[in-house]
Parts: sequence; C-alpha cells; structure tokens
Amino acid sequence: MEKIITVVGTTASGKSDLGIYLAQKFNGEIVSCDSRQVYKGLDLGTGKVTPEEQKLAVHHLIDIIEPNEKFSSAQFQKLAYKSINDILARNKTPFLVGGTGLYSRAVVEGFPFEEEEFNPEVRSEINALTKEQMLAELAAAGEIADNGLSPRHLARRVEKLRSGKNAAAENQPLYEYIQLVCVYPREILNARIEERLDKRLNLGMVEEIKSLKERGATNEFLNGLGLEYRHTNAYLNGEKSYEDYRSDLCRDIKHFAKRQKTWFKKEKNAIWLDMTGNYCSQAEEICQIYLNGASAKQIIEKYSIDGEE
Repeated sequence: MEKIITVVGTTASGKSDLGIYLAQKFNGEIVSCDSRQVYKGLDLGTGKVTPEEQKLAVHHLIDIIEPNEKFSSAQFQKLAYKSINDILARNKTPFLVGGTGLYSRAVVEGFPFEEEEFNPEVRSEINALTKEQMLAELAAAGEIADNGLSPRHLARRVEKLRSGKNAAAENQPLYEYIQLVCVYPREILNARIEERLDKRLNLGMVEEIKSLKERGATNEFLNGLGLEYRHTNAYLNGEKSYEDYRSDLCRDIKHFAKRQKTWFKKEKNAIWLDMTGNYCSQAEEICQIYLNGASAKQIIEKYSIDGEE
C-alpha cells in the first residue's frame, strides 16, 4: 500500500501550521479535511488557511463548492481519494490535514459508501423509529450494531438493510497510514480558543458572515454549519446581545474541542504529539522514519501515546 500521513486534532491546535511545515519538509501536498472549508467564502469563521499560507504548500479541497450546497462524507471521500492518488502519482507525499474526524476516518479506514437510490418515504419512516427499535431491527437480521452509534448512523444502516445491502460492510482501506494528533492540555487549549476567537472577531468574522447572508446564504445553511455560523447568525438576527453572543460561542467552541478529543482517542494508528514540547521536531522525526521504510505498526509501537493529560 502507498503511504499517507494525517494531521488531525482539536480546533485551535495548530494542525494547519504543522501540516504546512511537514509538507515543506517532505515534498508534500495537503488535502484539507474540514467539512466547512470546502465552501467558498467561509474563511474567518472556519479558520481557513489564508492565500499566503496556501502559497507555502499546495492545498486541495478548499473552496470547491458554493454556500447552500449539500456536501457529504461520501463526497469528500471520493474527492480525497482522487487528490491523494494524484499527489502519489507525482511522487509527492499526501498529508490529510483537518479536524473533521468523520472525514479523515472515512478516508483512512476506507468506509464502503455505496451509490444508493434515495427513497424519501422509507427514509422518513426509518427516521421516525427510536434508537432501540433500530437496534432491534438490525439485531433481528443478524446485524450487530454498536449501541454507541448515533441515531443518524443507525438509521443509515437500517436503510441499507432494507435495501438488501450489507448494513455492516467491511471497511476497505486503500492506504497505509499514521495519524499525528494535535491536542493541547485543557487550560492551554481554552486560552488558545479565546485568543483565536477574539482575533477572528477583530478581523471581521461577523461582517464576513453578514456578507454571506446578503449574498443568499440561508438560515438553514448557516445554522447547519454550527458553532461560529449558528451563533453569529443568531446575533445578526437580533436574537442575542454581542456580549452573550461572544460568551456563548466561546463556551460552545470549548465544548466542541472536548468532543473532538474524545473522538480522536478512538482513532487507529494515532500518535499523540507532545504539544507542550517541540512537537514540530517530533512530528518531523516520526514522518522521516515512516517515509524511510518503517511500517505504520512499527511507528505506533515506538511512539504511540494514549492521549491522556
């Protein structure tokens, strides 16, 4: 298998900067792994790398669709495969960089997305089921589902089952991979989140999102993006004061970072970098050994950390 490297982590962890650093060191290109940075015009609100930063390393899958358009993890996987294969074909190193855990996992683990005909009546019927009913239906068909799956993912598995397809089809990874995880200790991360938020507000994040609304971005679209967009939209719609807006948004970003950390603790082939030390040098050393011939298993055995503070 060809080798790829992912750089993942919480918001405000510096993963974008690390990805650029490593891409420069190892003749690499970056495949952005962010569910919101695919949209044009969503810059400050997503912490998107600037045009100047993009000149330091080639980036893929940024600014590829218009606001209000639908975009799924299956679409991302297809485009990411295309970008990665193109990078490999040119004898360069692909770095998958971003904080959308489902997107990165879909690529490295090779989720078996299938082209399916959408039946709105069946989907509506399944979505009306309780989690327990969906688990029972899967179990009755011999499909054992993890109770920890979200109702949305359970619903998709029931939908596959009713379509006659294997609801628990095995993953089909296309690449050998290691994952470098960027997570600061809680107090440091919270301070970075506050500093980063205030910087983006000062640079005009509210004005940017106001402009998106004026150009036709719907409330449904903005609210669906979560965090910065949902809270800013509420503020622009007069639903809260600026002080409450900033406070509520900062609180929810911190909660989101906590959920991200929990997600990344479950990732395979993950090395948690020492973010309080010289993590760039640590990441560079790991990449050098890996790209020089060590297997992912050897790298994990040598460097793996469990991510506990």
